[in-house]
Amino acid sequence: MIQLAIIVSAAGFLAALPYVFLESRWRWRWREVEAGRVAADAAGGIYRSAGEVPRYLTEAPPLVRVAAYSCFVFGQMFVPGLVIGLFGVMMAGIGLVSIPGLITAAKIYRAGMALLRRDPRIAYFRARDAAAWALWLNGVIMIGSLFVLATPLRPHGSGGLLLVGFTDLYGVASIAQALLLRRAARTYEDALFADSATSCV
Repeated sequence: MIQLAIIVSAAGFLAALPYVFLESRWRWRWREVEAGRVAADAAGGIYRSAGEVPRYLTEAPPLVRVAAYSCFVFGQMFVPGLVIGLFGVMMAGIGLVSIPGLITAAKIYRAGMALLRRDPRIAYFRARDAAAWALWLNGVIMIGSLFVLATPLRPHGSGGLLLVGFTDLYGVASIAQALLLRRAARTYEDALFADSATSCV
């Protein structure tokens, strides 16, 4: 249990590094997004209608920031997945089954970067694409694990059952993250399609 807590803490810290850098570096992009209008002259009398001026965001909305951070948490699983996959390839090519997971992790990580950068149109489509991959992949894995448990191939030892349980628990968390990412893209679709004043990369 202590080892799991250490792993989770390390994953959260490593995900915070790119998040802090990108959020501060590209905050200005979200400051271009209009967030409503306010009266230009709040002291205007009843016989003089005050004009209105646009109000802009000061940073990315909380939903977007949480979704982006979660992308870094789950997307960084690409590194251990790649190591395990390479080891599996050397062991009779078994690691080839990890390729869909590696692709999904890379797409999720890129979606988090695009959200914080508010790359016009790109951020929206990357977020939707990454969410779709994560939902399909984890859905297939969880259905497969349930199928294995219902057959004679099911693990009988505590270690095997623990592995299946961890896989399903991680799958549930990944599905929740994908739904969060999709919701962020849908909620701020207009902002993610709005052009930026500059196309600096």
